[in-house]
Amino acid sequence: MDAATLAVICAIACGGWLLLVSGVVVGRLRRDAGVDPGSDAPRPSDDSPRALVPEVDGEDATRRLLEEGIRSADRDIRISAITSLGRLGQRHEWAVDALIEALTTGGEPVRVAAQLDRLAPLPGDRLIPLLAHPTDLVRFCATRLVARYPALAEPHIPELTRDASPNVRAAALETLRTTRSAESLRCSLRLLDDPDARVRANACRTAAAIGGPRAAPFLAMRLGDESWWVREAAREALVDAGADVVTVVLPLLEAESPDLRHAAALVLQDVGALDDLLAEDVEHRDAKRILAASTRRLRDAAAGRAQLGVRLGTRPAITSEPVP
Repeated sequence: MDAATLAVICAIACGGWLLLVSGVVVGRLRRDAGVDPGSDAPRPSDDSPRALVPEVDGEDATRRLLEEGIRSADRDIRISAITSLGRLGQRHEWAVDALIEALTTGGEPVRVAAQLDRLAPLPGDRLIPLLAHPTDLVRFCATRLVARYPALAEPHIPELTRDASPNVRAAALETLRTTRSAESLRCSLRLLDDPDARVRANACRTAAAIGGPRAAPFLAMRLGDESWWVREAAREALVDAGADVVTVVLPLLEAESPDLRHAAALVLQDVGALDDLLAEDVEHRDAKRILAASTRRLRDAAAGRAQLGVRLGTRPAITSEPVP
């Protein structure tokens, strides 16, 4: 650990960290520029721009140094500058603008995005131009950040669901959950057929969050998706929608795909339909259909609950064996 990094850590621990963090940035920049950190007099050097570091005796000088710091090739300097700008952003518009610029340079995008998120709602409209940035990572970060601003997300994010990058499309779906608009629901339903599994999984969650039981017929077909992640997202989404999905899911017990039948059985158990059927239907017709599509573990669990009900006198008996 070098002296500059140690100074940052100590400064954070002592509470007066901002001044010292800025001091680290200033000191490193002045040293790199050929200026003695203990002197105000520049050393003789070449004509490179880095030799023209301003005096650190005012806001303008601090601004210029931190803006240079976020573009530095030295990672320690970049991190110190980003952190300092994040703290200064609450009081200075130029610090927010500098962080927006830093997001587009490609250096430490996660750290920059975290600082901008902390500064909400100040970045606000400044994020919108980044949604059309040529770099996928910038569009991704901006899309996620706009989730803090539903009024901005509603008109601007739906277009990002058609982005060339699957990461951006997936992020757009997450952000659209904050708007809960009809257009957001339409976007999520369309992306249930996206070629990327991550996007389809996010589309399941967004469709359920916005549409609830209304999205159940669309989500049910994703129970047979080729991707386990999508199947699981669809199952969780249907379970979250509650018992209203039973009429949609029950016919899937007759599907040709064993994976689809099994997923349907899991949903029906998790929403409580299986136990309700065991309690209400003496012949267990629908209950046995669910059990037939289930794993042995699910059947044993259901039989155990049923036997408990028999002992309590609340339901008839059923075995854990599947129906032929």
